[in-house]
Amino acid sequence: MDAIEAILSRRVQRTFAATPVEAEKLSKIVEAGRHAMSARNLQPWQFIVIRNRERLKEIGALCTTGRFVADSPTAIVVLKDDGNARWAAVDCAQAVQNMANAGWALGLGTCWVGNFDAAKVGELLGVPVGWSIFTILPFGYRDAAKPPEGKALKSRREMLHYETYGNPKPN
Repeated sequence: MDAIEAILSRRVQRTFAATPVEAEKLSKIVEAGRHAMSARNLQPWQFIVIRNRERLKEIGALCTTGRFVADSPTAIVVLKDDGNARWAAVDCAQAVQNMANAGWALGLGTCWVGNFDAAKVGELLGVPVGWSIFTILPFGYRDAAKPPEGKALKSRREMLHYETYGNPKPN
């Protein structure tokens, strides 16, 4: 699948088949994250790949939303450099987007997890001082019994303007 097809077809996935994710696919996903744009090329991220089922259950139990992490075959925890307060969140978001799109192109789904007990997850994973957990991305193959999730996009007319706000047509 090419990049545009992956971007346009990607859906949120919160349920996963029990099938393990191959190490080479995880490596490609991490490489996609590493190659994200970052301000001044500071690359303010670290990635922790979790494949241990018991550890995934522990992390899932610490998520307010995203308990589905417990049922995923793998997850990537994205850490953010706290010393780069101005741009680190934007840079990490770009890495997350790259990883989500790469996963989809490789036949895997994910859903960004935003609500979790960061202190407890950080302690569980040994996150050092100066770094915080930006998000948790569970990855896995689709559970064939459940379709991927996705809401209809707003129409182009609702959100696209040319030259000035409110102008719906190119000059």
